Amino acid sequence: MTHAGVTRVLALAACTCVGIVAAPATAQRPAPCGTPQGVPCAAAGDLAFVSVSAGYAHTCALTRDGIAYCWGDGRGGALGDGEEGIQRAARPVVGDLRFDEIAAGGGFTCARSAGTVSCWGKGQAVPQWPKPAPAPLRVSLATPAAALTVGRRHACVLDGERRAFCWGWNVDGETGTGASGIDASLVPGPTEVVGGHRFRSISAGTGFTCGATLDGRVVCWGSNVDGILGDTAPERCGDVAAVPCASRPVDVPLTEPVVQVSSGTGHACAVTERGGVWCWGTNALGQLGALGPGMPGRATEPHPVSIPRAGPFASVSSGGVHTCALTASRDMYCWGPDPRRYDNPDLVADDVRPRRIMSGVIAMSAGQVHFCALTARGRSSCWGDNVSGALGRQEPGADREDTSRGASRGAPGHAVLWNGDTSDGGRGDGMRTSAPRLSSGPCTVRDRR
Repeated sequence: MTHAGVTRVLALAACTCVGIVAAPATAQRPAPCGTPQGVPCAAAGDLAFVSVSAGYAHTCALTRDGIAYCWGDGRGGALGDGEEGIQRAARPVVGDLRFDEIAAGGGFTCARSAGTVSCWGKGQAVPQWPKPAPAPLRVSLATPAAALTVGRRHACVLDGERRAFCWGWNVDGETGTGASGIDASLVPGPTEVVGGHRFRSISAGTGFTCGATLDGRVVCWGSNVDGILGDTAPERCGDVAAVPCASRPVDVPLTEPVVQVSSGTGHACAVTERGGVWCWGTNALGQLGALGPGMPGRATEPHPVSIPRAGPFASVSSGGVHTCALTASRDMYCWGPDPRRYDNPDLVADDVRPRRIMSGVIAMSAGQVHFCALTARGRSSCWGDNVSGALGRQEPGADREDTSRGASRGAPGHAVLWNGDTSDGGRGDGMRTSAPRLSSGPCTVRDRR
């Protein structure tokens, strides 16, 4: 999850993070879109994006020139549009800023631009917490940041020496700074993760963080409620010191070197150098790609995800109740329940097995209960729970697409977003699902190349 953002292995540049200064990222704020003084608000279907990040109940994306747009649940300011509320149309982030990377978390968003980091919304990783910040506020960094990840209530960056710095909520030790509990529940500024590790990639989840080190190991820290750290944990954390945890990185046993890791709500997955995918943690809904005999409901050791005739894989994205992975040939596979069936108590093994979703995918992101993907050739989609508008607004009169045979086809650069009661449940894999609280019909994202 967010790790919010497009899943990829990140190159790094130098950074020493010192703290947060609650100063606006820009001195002058333009008028909000949709007002007489502002520009028109755009539906998500009117914009061409090159990266996307699915958060807990909102989505953010970047255009080719680095302009950020967000939509969905903006209560607390998570959309960065200068307001607080649910928006079903894409809203530009205020401040005339250009970003290289964006990550949507749990009620807040952070973005990186030329080594700087700005955050907005209401979350412990946002400057001026506990006040909401509906516009970007700058996180003070001594040297440029090169990689960014956000979780449910904390955030991390990597520097050019490949060190990790985290800040935000820390009651379960998720910042990895060597302290936890109610007395250390908030780390107000980026603080180096203890242990001297150097990371290829890092991913913040819900109450925990995992990283892939330069020598191919996986280490995690934070809550062990779902078995992320293994069978046992060295500490007790939480507000009443009852949660098994680790406030510093511990090794996760894997038999192959790892190049990328992704943390979700209660599970994590990793991509190995050989292109395999391994997952561990909670498996109550098939988040690890299998249910039934031989597959535990809580896996304290990584399990290989069996995907016949697929791979090698290049990246993985762990969401709330589901996981998606991208092959080197740009085929996207997902597993876990259909986003609209995550509350179904009668799931069987076939409901959660890995399925090929679409081809030609260049970027993807798994949120809490929705997914997004982007393609260079025009086949892309967001689907799942749209109760707070996280899929974007369907414009009146939009053409409806038959998704029974997979992703909708369009001209180059087009992305089709769908969900609702379709013959394949909006996932393009032949599974029939329905849920009246979800929207129906597609939106089209047009590439303006």
